[in-house]
Amino acid sequence: MALLETQNLTYAYSRGTPFEVTAVDDVSISIEKGDFIGIIGHTGSGKSTLVQHLNGILKPTSGKILFNGEDIHSSKEFTRSIRFKVGLCFQYPEYQLFESTVFDDIAYGPKNMGLDKAQVEEHVLKACEFVGIKTELLKKSPFDLSGGEKRRVAIAGVMAMEPEILILDEPTAGLDPKGREKIEKMINEYRNVTNNTVIIVSHSMDDVAKNASKVLVMNKGRVEFFTGVGEVFSNIERLSEIGLDVPSITQVFLELKKRGYNVRTDIYSVKKAKEELLRLFGERGVI
Repeated sequence: MALLETQNLTYAYSRGTPFEVTAVDDVSISIEKGDFIGIIGHTGSGKSTLVQHLNGILKPTSGKILFNGEDIHSSKEFTRSIRFKVGLCFQYPEYQLFESTVFDDIAYGPKNMGLDKAQVEEHVLKACEFVGIKTELLKKSPFDLSGGEKRRVAIAGVMAMEPEILILDEPTAGLDPKGREKIEKMINEYRNVTNNTVIIVSHSMDDVAKNASKVLVMNKGRVEFFTGVGEVFSNIERLSEIGLDVPSITQVFLELKKRGYNVRTDIYSVKKAKEELLRLFGERGVI
């Protein structure tokens, strides 16, 4: 049984008015425990609308979302519990910080789960360890932190609930390369330690190729692809048709192929690029 599943999920904004728009159209996907899924698509493809359904923020116009086989909207109580099991961190989450201290901001979710003081503190400290927030910062106002630190505090607030599924909408948006690297590293460490499911919405093909194990490509509210990273990025022509690029490293190998080199073009990571180049040089007697 899938951990999380959508069945013919459809959602329309401004339903019944002349401005009605179908943002998600008949989407059926299954998500397993431990999956690391990257969601990509052009602006307006339905990415953010889809993930807001996965923890019950939005309710489908039609179709269902199932968590461990149960409809997440089967009761108000179950819908509320899903908010803790499927944690969603919005784009630019630092703008949603509101408590007087860093500790209280991270502790907000665990407190609402009904945990006692000792449990709340345990959850907060564990989340801080994942995101690299030092304990001396916990008494400070979140508004005194740097942009990158604020982002990590906001993500820690979702991690502190210890959700079975962590969803991050554009977690590295607006950060410099160093900040992006820190966020990527902490997300990978979180997944490796917890083995929890992670879903990332991103505009960066390189980030998705480097980190995800499966890719969901959205196009005009529908699922274009939902499969392994290599399979998705081998569909270069179709991705281009719907306004998406392939990772930079894949583009390099496409160019090598055009110039007559016998290389594979389903290369999307540095590790695979190294292996392919070593193979090529070996064939040519260079090494």
